[in-house]
Amino acid sequence: MKTVIVPVSGGKDSQVVLALASLTGQPIVCVHQNTGWDHPLTYKHIQLMECFYGVKIEHTVNKWGGMLPWLKTSAYFPNSAARGCTQRLKQEPFAKWLLEKGYNADNCEIWFGMRSDESAARNDKYGGITMEDDFTLGDISRFYNEGKRKHLGLIPVKLPVVEWSTDDVFNFLRISNAPLNELYNKGHTRVGCYPCFLARKAEWVACGKDPVGVKHLSDLIELEEEWSARPHKLKFIKVHRTWDVRNFIDPNVNPDDIPEDEHGCGWCSI
Repeated sequence: MKTVIVPVSGGKDSQVVLALASLTGQPIVCVHQNTGWDHPLTYKHIQLMECFYGVKIEHTVNKWGGMLPWLKTSAYFPNSAARGCTQRLKQEPFAKWLLEKGYNADNCEIWFGMRSDESAARNDKYGGITMEDDFTLGDISRFYNEGKRKHLGLIPVKLPVVEWSTDDVFNFLRISNAPLNELYNKGHTRVGCYPCFLARKAEWVACGKDPVGVKHLSDLIELEEEWSARPHKLKFIKVHRTWDVRNFIDPNVNPDDIPEDEHGCGWCSI
């Protein structure tokens, strides 16, 4: 019997996937790709999920030790033209974890919580796909087909909630009396990196109203100012290519006056 690996973000979609996996009777292993950039409420929720579902959620950490150390090393901010964060903070640690655990196509399958209606990018990639369709990890990202990890690309993948709507997900959790990440009650529609550099404006606005978010945005602004002062300026040294993110923590700025990002929301893929 294969082990079901469930990457858990701390958000609603992967939580439903964990609940569905627990109904199969197969052994389950959960893992959180810990960027060090999540909200404390997300880490708290992960602990609540462990108790509610009776599982242990393991954590991976990238070789830099988190988002900020990686930013300081890379000296650029992720954006739609040069993401980097997905590979460095999530894919590389996940691949390392899989290799160290000895997982392969013969002994495991991975269940992801991607849904086609999450964003235009997700719909382009997963629209028309059903939960019955078969994938491999290499189909999710070519990263897993390269070099010494190329056998990881053969690991079977399932997308159990790919056809679900947002309402479907929330209704499932409410009917199950399951705990819900408190960030959803604070105006967020997604959780994960706080903030995600590629998130919609509404996420940044909500982040700017939260003490943790203000601290994170202030740290990013400090880096931007440091990099901008260098004599030889590099590309992508603005926190965001469209916005001056100072406006999100300035009480004198009306969020409605901040334009939408022309590039839209770009979700990362594991």
